[in-house]
Amino acid sequence: MARSAKSGNPRNLVPNGTFERGRIGQLPDTWELKSPYEFLKPSFKLARRDGRRALLAAGAGNANCAGWIQTPLEVRGGKTYRMRVSFEMTPDVNPHRHLLFALYGEGFNNGVFRYRRAGKGKAVGEGRFLVPGKGRIAATARIYFHLSAEGKVWVRGIALEECDPIPPRWVRVACTKGAGDLRKWAKVLDAAGRAKADLALLPETFKSEHKPEPTNGPSARLMASKARQYGMVVSGTFQHKDPKAGLVFNSAMLYDRKGRRIGRYDKNHPYSPEWLHEGVSPGNEVEVFQTDFGKVGIIICYDSWFTDVTELLALKGAEIVLFPNAGYCRGLMPARAADNCVRFAVSSLGAEIGIWDTSGAEVAAPDADPTRCAGPEKTFRNVKTKMVEDVKILFADLDFSKCPSPHNWGGPMLSAPGGRRNRREQNQLLYREIEREVERWWED
Repeated sequence: MARSAKSGNPRNLVPNGTFERGRIGQLPDTWELKSPYEFLKPSFKLARRDGRRALLAAGAGNANCAGWIQTPLEVRGGKTYRMRVSFEMTPDVNPHRHLLFALYGEGFNNGVFRYRRAGKGKAVGEGRFLVPGKGRIAATARIYFHLSAEGKVWVRGIALEECDPIPPRWVRVACTKGAGDLRKWAKVLDAAGRAKADLALLPETFKSEHKPEPTNGPSARLMASKARQYGMVVSGTFQHKDPKAGLVFNSAMLYDRKGRRIGRYDKNHPYSPEWLHEGVSPGNEVEVFQTDFGKVGIIICYDSWFTDVTELLALKGAEIVLFPNAGYCRGLMPARAADNCVRFAVSSLGAEIGIWDTSGAEVAAPDADPTRCAGPEKTFRNVKTKMVEDVKILFADLDFSKCPSPHNWGGPMLSAPGGRRNRREQNQLLYREIEREVERWWED
């Protein structure tokens, strides 16, 4: 890592990245303003903020403004970089909607997609990424401002520094197809455990009984004991009568490597006969659960026909969505995965099982869709199947450190949005209008 001889800190590759050079009221030295059209240009200029210099970006009264400033720099192919930013903003600014901090070079692009609060009206953001290729590569650091008429942002600094490579995060997942009693499922979990699975997923109501059980009943005890025995995360569903609510739910439980229950998801969209004929009530919460290998979300069977649960899980940070079901449409899976940039692990009582990566590639047939352009990096390996009696187990190792989009033209700045909060280039979100239409029961 390149370091300053005086400070010992990583060297900032962005020229004038703290905006110390340049005249107040004008662009900072080395930076130039770009916009598709003159009438779309936002305003960028140096200003003083609380006695310090900063770059002021504003919409200049134009709600459809779009433009950026950029400065040239040089990076090396095959190296990993960290981009960091800090800024203040007026209350009407949403960094995910109105800002982009990016690095562009020949054949690649990347930047900052995650922010955290740093005080009232203040934020910092960071992104780490690999620059592909070899040798010295010309690039530009860019700061975009768009779609805000009155908002103002004071950028304190933007830095690009070489850093340590991003380590892979391999997770072995085991999905299952079949039905049977607890004896059979114990053998299936034994096989998954002996294969060193990090995560084993059983189908929906895997015991094939629609009889409510408590959370310490036989299905729960089996999953917890096998999770503890093999040091793996285990999930599966059963009908559960909640004593507090006095209702029956189709509940997926999640057990950690010590057999402790760390999550419960109640199916939000029960299949209509499941609700009307069996009395299974819809759940009300959609949570993401932290494991030692990453963040896990769950949907169940009929949930897959609706977009809301998966989208909410992705926005809450799920890295993999577990999908136990009795049967499902496999054609939905590439879209659910790619739309939200989230992996799917699918187990089923009767349908063919599968595992999909964030680009919508199914691990058993990754080249089935010629329109998927996710780049050359492999996000999975060691795809294998095993039979235990008449139950099929599908194994795959997934690298959680790589999350390609299905249309990845050199990086996330030119890719499909894939569940990101930013790069939603629209004037208003449509969810409230969708809600009004769903609630409208009459025809015009």
